[in-house]
Amino acid sequence: MICTHEANDACFSKVSLFQHLDQAESELLTSLLHTRQYHKGDYVVQEGERSDMLYVVHQGCVKLSKYNENGKEHITRFLFPGDFFGQDSLLHQKPQAANAEVLESSAICSISKHDFDQLLEHDPKLAYHFLLAISDLLRETDAWNSSLSAMTTEQKIAKLLLYFHTRNHAGHEIRLPVSKKDMALLLGITPETLSRKLAMMQTQGLIQVTGNCFLILQLQELKEIIAC
Repeated sequence: MICTHEANDACFSKVSLFQHLDQAESELLTSLLHTRQYHKGDYVVQEGERSDMLYVVHQGCVKLSKYNENGKEHITRFLFPGDFFGQDSLLHQKPQAANAEVLESSAICSISKHDFDQLLEHDPKLAYHFLLAISDLLRETDAWNSSLSAMTTEQKIAKLLLYFHTRNHAGHEIRLPVSKKDMALLLGITPETLSRKLAMMQTQGLIQVTGNCFLILQLQELKEIIAC
């Protein structure tokens, strides 16, 4: 476990949920957060596990997934710095609804229900902001799922690339710890279909693919694919 005030302060500063806090409340939050380093392949939590923690991605990337009764993996989200998870366990003490697997060396901040309740006592407005954050997350998830269901394969891939471009990029270059297999699982297509469509987009001059590095060459054209 690695826990420093500097790391904790940097962690919550990326989360809109906590950005309204005044200095005293920020200092309290910093004292209550814990930061831990994880390696690729580690699990922060696993489906069905008992926990009362809220987790925030500070550095790196995390995959949320669950398995059906046939053992098939279903990926629900990729999380990047500033994203949080574990809210159901924090609020309702329910078992974890998904596996949270670290896809690269990552730093994850956490706060327990006891400490979160203590923070709420100092700042009742935090409950309102937390409700808004969860509402936004549900709305975004519903919008993502509903839009994907009506899209062609090309549109799904373009949408995912633009999402990664927005969340985890430097310029038009996207370096991802996410495998093509996981990308395909999220989109509900086969890895072979994904590879074929990516090769087609590369031939069309829209992107350049090298391993898990994607260079977007025609950003506007990708947006137009989704709009068609």
